[in-house]
Amino acid sequence: MTIRIGFDATATHKSVSVTAAEAVALYPGNNDKLPWPITIRAKPGAGGTLLVEYQVEPNDDWTAWPDGTVAVATVAVMAGPMYALRFTAAAATGTIALNHD
Repeated sequence: MTIRIGFDATATHKSVSVTAAEAVALYPGNNDKLPWPITIRAKPGAGGTLLVEYQVEPNDDWTAWPDGTVAVATVAVMAGPMYALRFTAAAATGTIALNHD
């Protein structure tokens, strides 16, 4: 099951809890593009992992971010436009922090 949440261009930061074995997808509030550049910190729970994926356009395939599945807190800047982000936790609940200035 995927939980769908919104994130619009006026937001500067958002924190998202990702429950193990559940995906959370982040879409633009106006069905355009997510604000960018956007800094993403993926912090898996103890003994868990987090996968961050993105879509460039609606209905595109999901593509893993450059760091793939992470087992330790990892920060990356996504510098180009994206339509959506998806976060999937395994084994433990993790946290995603998003920042856009």
